[in-house]
Amino acid sequence: MSRLLFGGIAGELRRLLGVYLGSERATAAEEERPRYAVVLGTQVLPGGKPSRTLDARVRHAARLHAAGRVDRVLVTGGVGKHQPSEAEVMARILREEGVPGEAVRLEDEAESTWDSARLVTDLAAEEGVAEALVVTDPLHCVRTVAAFRRAGLIAWAEPVYSSPMWRVPWLRRGQFLRESGALVWYRVRYGVGARSRR
Repeated sequence: MSRLLFGGIAGELRRLLGVYLGSERATAAEEERPRYAVVLGTQVLPGGKPSRTLDARVRHAARLHAAGRVDRVLVTGGVGKHQPSEAEVMARILREEGVPGEAVRLEDEAESTWDSARLVTDLAAEEGVAEALVVTDPLHCVRTVAAFRRAGLIAWAEPVYSSPMWRVPWLRRGQFLRESGALVWYRVRYGVGARSRR
């Protein structure tokens, strides 16, 4: 049992360590990148203001769209401590950055990375989308890609190196520790790191 449980997670933990140490980039080759981006939500502050991390993620996605690297952007994240939902805040920023409304889709119920993986996979399937870029912090990319693939959507990491979760050393260390534990929990709870359900 323990070999089955931890055998699959060892590679994900090695990948996470490689990203943390800078020996591995959490990104796909340019020619492999799909035209559909999914932006993972995070904290919304009082008054509906985005946290610096949320702002970095969504502006990165807006730049991808402006550069013609993606055609559609799906933002995912429900309501946390403060309204409105993370998805609504991100959609507003995308509009401010010039991304047309028809290029943006919202998923505003997810309360976790796993929720986002499940709900976004279903929405993508409705649109005939089988692959997507997942836009989030570099260390979060490892678990996010694994979760989305487990849910049935082929995911490629699009790491946001401008995020304070990467640029601020103590935040990066803290996220590395959290992601290490989260990878193990996601393997136990959801089978992330095992074969896809679809």
